[in-house]
Amino acid sequence: MTVLFSPLGMTYGTLYSAILLARPQRVVVVTSPQATHLLHPAVDAARFYHSPFTVETHVLGDPFAGFREGRVLARKLAARAGDNNVVNLTGGTTVLQDCARSIADILRAEDKSVREVAVVDGRDSDEQARHPLALGQLVEVPPL
Repeated sequence: MTVLFSPLGMTYGTLYSAILLARPQRVVVVTSPQATHLLHPAVDAARFYHSPFTVETHVLGDPFAGFREGRVLARKLAARAGDNNVVNLTGGTTVLQDCARSIADILRAEDKSVREVAVVDGRDSDEQARHPLALGQLVEVPPL
C-alpha cells in the first residue's frame, strides 16, 4: 500500500498535486487548526481523478513553534507507515515541513521504503492563488 505523508498549509494546491502525482491508497495530512478547512477542497478535487484513497488528518496545536509536538507526532505516524511511503516536503509552515521530514528520517533509519518529494509550481503566487488546482510537478529529493 502506498501512503502519502503531507503537510497542509494555507494553500491546498500542493496537497492536491501530491495526491494526483503520488497516487496513494492512504493520505496522512499534518496541518494547523487554521488550515483544516482547506483539506476538503483538495481531497474532493483529487478524488475526481483518483478516488481509491483514505485520508487521516493530524492537527498540530502550534504550527509555528511546535517542533517538539511535530516530532512526537512524526514518530507515531512513522510507526503506522505502509509498504511504499512517499513524504511530501512542501506545504505549510516550517514546523509542518519539519514533521514531514522527521517522518522520512525515521522511516529511513528503520530501513523502510520511503521517497521524499517536493511539489513544484512555477507560476507566480497570484496565479497560484487564483487557480490553486493546477497540477504541479513532483520532484524527487535524493537522500543524503
